[in-house]
Amino acid sequence: MSTLTFEKWLQQRLNLHGADIAEDGEIGNETTSEIKKFQALKGLKVSGLADSDTIKLLRQSPNGRGRVATRDVPSQDMPPWLKEMDRRMGLHEVRDKTALSGWLKFGKFLGDPSKLPWCGDAVETCIVKTLPDEPVPSNPFFAQNWRAFGMDAGGPLVGAIGVIRWTANSGHVGIVVGYDAAKRRVFLMGGNQQNAVTISSFPASKFIAFRWPKTFPFRRYPALRADSVEPADYAATR
Repeated sequence: MSTLTFEKWLQQRLNLHGADIAEDGEIGNETTSEIKKFQALKGLKVSGLADSDTIKLLRQSPNGRGRVATRDVPSQDMPPWLKEMDRRMGLHEVRDKTALSGWLKFGKFLGDPSKLPWCGDAVETCIVKTLPDEPVPSNPFFAQNWRAFGMDAGGPLVGAIGVIRWTANSGHVGIVVGYDAAKRRVFLMGGNQQNAVTISSFPASKFIAFRWPKTFPFRRYPALRADSVEPADYAATR
């Protein structure tokens, strides 16, 4: 029996309150639009985010007679943009080029991922799909441009956008999923890591920024467990 995720629970509750969206656990423009409609109807701040006030009212019966008998709200184990990247784990730029390209085209699209560095393209897709009101760099494909994204996260928080500088003209960007303080290695989930969406570890000294979306409140999330995490360097992100 599959575990009900927070994302599917959210879609189920929106449908119970009159929406008609797929309950696939994928948070995109359709789900965000229905959250905004629900918030406007209930007199809440229209943010498109499933905040505590929105969740509280979603738990209530559509007829206003209190909460519908339902299981507890599943926990949010990762922010929505990281969840989106996690859904694409393992996609390879050659083997899965059609599926990967289709996903990357949700936002701006650099081009053939088997020929071009697509780490920034992957991060941009995750942000614009799950946080459509969040400004992204005008050129999201140059990894170092993400150093001005959102606001300072204050360090390698799970969910932060981690920006690496290899040289003046090259870098890498991904989403932080963990940090090894003893080894000073930051674990990133991202695209164009060993030619796929993977989790890899990078030296903390190479990072120039850790950023957090302005439209999403800071939250603490548990680090992701990853089997056989590969240490990565410049060559692994080309």
